Amino acid sequence: MIERLRITVLSDNYVASRDALAEHGLSMLIEADGCRILFDTGQGRALRNNVEALGLRLAPLDAIVLSHGHYDHTGGLAGVLEEHSPASIFLHPAATALKYAKGAGPRHRCIGMPAPSCEALDAYQGRVVWTRSATEVAPAIWCTGEILRRPGEALSDVFFLDRDCREPDPLSDDQALFAQTARGLVVIAGCTHAGVLNTLDYIAKLTGREEIHALIGGMHLGQASIGQLDEAGNAIEMRNIQVLGPCHCTGMNAHAYLRARFHSRVRDVGAGITLVFE
Repeated sequence: MIERLRITVLSDNYVASRDALAEHGLSMLIEADGCRILFDTGQGRALRNNVEALGLRLAPLDAIVLSHGHYDHTGGLAGVLEEHSPASIFLHPAATALKYAKGAGPRHRCIGMPAPSCEALDAYQGRVVWTRSATEVAPAIWCTGEILRRPGEALSDVFFLDRDCREPDPLSDDQALFAQTARGLVVIAGCTHAGVLNTLDYIAKLTGREEIHALIGGMHLGQASIGQLDEAGNAIEMRNIQVLGPCHCTGMNAHAYLRARFHSRVRDVGAGITLVFE
């Protein structure tokens, strides 16, 4: 069990420090009883600036964990690996696949891991841990691996594996971190593409614990209907979550919904903010 967990947001769509830069992306430095983990790397345009602006250092890094293979979570990987040498890099095998977002016209957008990050990852093959299932990253910190979803759940009509956007991306590479702290389980999510309900249910199944103390990260609710917001809110309520840190792709409407429903449990998160659980 972790006695002290410290989460510092290094890259996000918004800033919480005057000298930090914002970008569409996510990266967090997780410090747990002397262990240091970089969770995602953002696009790579803000990470180094924000580390310096906040008076922090990345070294030494025990591990890098990638929540999934989109550019806004993996773009900074090459830059990080140029300067730092983590013992291990954790990601699902599908994170390196080509990925596209469907647009209105015939030219759909490539949103997968950028080539420099793929090349940097190749150079670290001996240290890569493929997380098809739940995998321990550090003492009392695990990544979920591929998250089980409800049978018959429809795939996204936005994300695809081919340039012509005919083969839907199941986003099987989506994973979250969870830490067992003295306060309870703390869940750290990249985009929660598997869904808030599925993610929380899967972590409860893995740990055998019904309640979750905190959920920090992107929740991918930017285009959510009121029904989808209610589903996410009900999942949060069912797990009795006391600390909510929605950020990145959660969306302004969803943030307002969560604030109205959960009041002071919701924290404003942006690049530069630090959350401590001890």
